[in-house]
Amino acid sequence: MGFSSQDDLISKITTSGKIWRTDWNKITGAAAYTAGRWYDLSQLNGFPVANTYAGTALNATVASESSGFGLPHNGNVTPDTKHLLNIGAVSAVATAVPGTLMLVDLLLYYPGINMNVATAQTLVNTNTLTRYTSGAGVRAFLAITATAGATAHNISLSYTNQAGTAGRTLPVTVSGTASAIVPHITHAGIAANNYGPFLPLGSGDTGIRSVQSLQLSAASGAGTAALVLAKPLTSIPITTASVYAERDLLNQLPSMPQVQDGACLTWIYFPGAATGANTSFFGHVEQGWG
Repeated sequence: MGFSSQDDLISKITTSGKIWRTDWNKITGAAAYTAGRWYDLSQLNGFPVANTYAGTALNATVASESSGFGLPHNGNVTPDTKHLLNIGAVSAVATAVPGTLMLVDLLLYYPGINMNVATAQTLVNTNTLTRYTSGAGVRAFLAITATAGATAHNISLSYTNQAGTAGRTLPVTVSGTASAIVPHITHAGIAANNYGPFLPLGSGDTGIRSVQSLQLSAASGAGTAALVLAKPLTSIPITTASVYAERDLLNQLPSMPQVQDGACLTWIYFPGAATGANTSFFGHVEQGWG
């Protein structure tokens, strides 16, 4: 359905009460974050609770609002559609800024990727996407869940694209980060052959429906990771310590990104400066439906 006008939106919010706000906070761990990399904040303590990427290793696991580690957004609203109206974020720590926070719908993940083997790891797709089911607009990232080893390595995938074509591969050499920490998105950074926050798609591809295998060019020496499929929704820059940043998603274009039923809303973070350990972030997400 959606909203036919701003008057209709105001009526849905004020008369029908179709609005929901979630306030969130996350705190980084004991390690500092490096400028120019990306980090998966879903794994951090705070609210919502830390994501452990639970599940059987290498088996596709569906994420949803009920998984518990995503921002609550008051459940399903079909036949209405739910949309982001505004978001905000702040940190009181000087080294947390400048930076960018990206809100994603975490759709599916493959836990227990072994970072200490160089053979192909076959992924099991008994479970499939339940949102954005064609894969259009869906992107992948590899998030460290236990610190990787010090040996340099590249990452390759075999995936099925949005058109259902299997056997698609990354179009360029993609390097992981040696000794990458939790929760670094290991291929994202400023080194040669780093790409982020998402793994690059093959020519002509607009998304990923599923992944069939992942392989490292060399065993890193230690660690595990989760391969994540997510749909990016919006982002917000935070520029100044202790100054609350807000993004109006009603009047700015593109407006009001949709939050699908069951969405698992989580943040990923791009530090523009070396971010100190135990840095706190706070913010809100507000949605309306009609």
